[in-house]
Amino acid sequence: MIHLPAWSHLRFLGLMMAGAYVLINVILVLLSPVTAGWPVWATTLCAVPPMVVGMVHVVLPLARARAAPRAR
Repeated sequence: MIHLPAWSHLRFLGLMMAGAYVLINVILVLLSPVTAGWPVWATTLCAVPPMVVGMVHVVLPLARARAAPRAR
């Protein structure tokens, strides 16, 4: 028998995906004036550190708080 994940897990997954998408796009937009014409690997090298910090300290805590099972 297949058990579907709890709604809290699906909310958490959706929030993490949305948060990661927004965060990486904001970082890339902010870096684009500086990294215009750079190779992809160099742009990625500049984008990854702030992305990891943002995921660990902003997106993950917010998603964890919002996806917690609701009390009835």
